[in-house]
Amino acid sequence: MSARTIRLVLSLCISIGFSAFVSADELLLADRLEYRGVAVQDPAMTTWGASPLKDDQGVYHLFVARWPSSLKVNPGWRSHSEIAHFCAPSPTGPFQFQEVALAGTHKDGNWEKFAPHNPLIKKFGDTYALIYIARMNPKANNTQRIGLATSSSLSGPWHRRDEPLLSPSIVEGENWTFGSGVGVNNPAMLQMPDGRFFLYFKAKKKSGGAAKMGLAISDHLEGPYVIQKDPVTDNQASVEDGYVFLGSDQKVHFITTDNHGILQKGGGLHWVSDDGLKFRSPTQAYYPLDHYIKKADYPDAKTIYGPGIWKCERPQILVENGEPKWLYAPSGISLDGDPATESHVFEIK
Repeated sequence: MSARTIRLVLSLCISIGFSAFVSADELLLADRLEYRGVAVQDPAMTTWGASPLKDDQGVYHLFVARWPSSLKVNPGWRSHSEIAHFCAPSPTGPFQFQEVALAGTHKDGNWEKFAPHNPLIKKFGDTYALIYIARMNPKANNTQRIGLATSSSLSGPWHRRDEPLLSPSIVEGENWTFGSGVGVNNPAMLQMPDGRFFLYFKAKKKSGGAAKMGLAISDHLEGPYVIQKDPVTDNQASVEDGYVFLGSDQKVHFITTDNHGILQKGGGLHWVSDDGLKFRSPTQAYYPLDHYIKKADYPDAKTIYGPGIWKCERPQILVENGEPKWLYAPSGISLDGDPATESHVFEIK
């Protein structure tokens, strides 16, 4: 075989099958995703975020933020969001509504008077932990706080606490969350190998600028949590909606949105850290939705929320046997044209 022929064969192999020679660990997370369909859909209810958990019997559960689609996405989520529980026999569904896990207390002066949102479901030992945000005032984002409800069953009842799990600092100079215009929100939690609980969140400095991700640490699930002095991400454009997991490489993997184009507007960011204390130089976690499906296949699709980009937000990952296997994320695009947003599911290959 001539040298020219060898070069042509090698070029062809690279162009059509390079990924066959690359391990999954070497591929971008975004290139390992395969769209598997809509996980949760209800024309009467807007859904935003679906946090997954697989129980010991092999049943798949989603905890979903939702509110009447007649209220639109904004301001509906600020005043009427509730957290609902869904179940399915497989990670792709069909997911069926079970019950409302949490709703606003509607009690004057209570920190969670309105709109439980941003659900995150975890299991620590025999305890199920539902971590979420709520607020005292639907018109004031700085009243957002992070809460914790616990139960021995995914069907509840859920034990709520009188005080938030995490609030921004009220002492100027104590840490970067003092005076945060968005309070603290977007919780993500990881129990580290040494037993400590790392609670990640979004906040903004009083002086303004980009929303960044922060970290609070506790020896116990119930706290108290100590907010670290500075953000853990170094982004110059805002990020949000974090999800964190410990990879088989024993590194801390952090997924956030990329709504403002750090790498690609409408995609996601994959941050990696050796210790979970600082995250730098993210890679692509996922591309916009229309990278994985063809717009032409959805002629009735319409924008319910957002600028019309087919983007996904609030990414949540189901880890099985130490590996990320499924990604769930809502989109502001209704694929079938009904008046509510949908939550989608992707398989991680």
